[in-house]
Amino acid sequence: MKHKGKSNILVAIDGSEYSDKAFEYACKLSVSKEIPLLITNVIEEYATIGHSILKELKKSGKELLDKYQTRANSLGVRSVSSIQSVGNPAEEILKIANRKKIDTLVIGSRGKYGTSRDILGSTSYKLVHYTECTVTIVK
Repeated sequence: MKHKGKSNILVAIDGSEYSDKAFEYACKLSVSKEIPLLITNVIEEYATIGHSILKELKKSGKELLDKYQTRANSLGVRSVSSIQSVGNPAEEILKIANRKKIDTLVIGSRGKYGTSRDILGSTSYKLVHYTECTVTIVK
């Protein structure tokens, strides 16, 4: 996915230990290369989730994004923005990466609900195989 102009880094966060590490890595990369950072949080939508629960998940996701955006600024990231999405995490991250012309995607090796038996989380596995940009998986 080559394009003219400045490169962009996308980091997906879910509040897990692995997404924290991915975030730290993405911030260091952003600062050292002077590349804008985009932080995303995808709320997984299940058919069984009611409207009020989804509303709460969006609210806590927004608070999480705000917290990470503030942390990025304090770590010296000059250009940082965030985006929240609802749906299948891998699909939504792919859509964002394509729409925002992302060059580098940084993700944790497994998310909030991954188990130690997973060699690679299902989201990170899908992203490695279906995105056109560089993917960095942080353990």
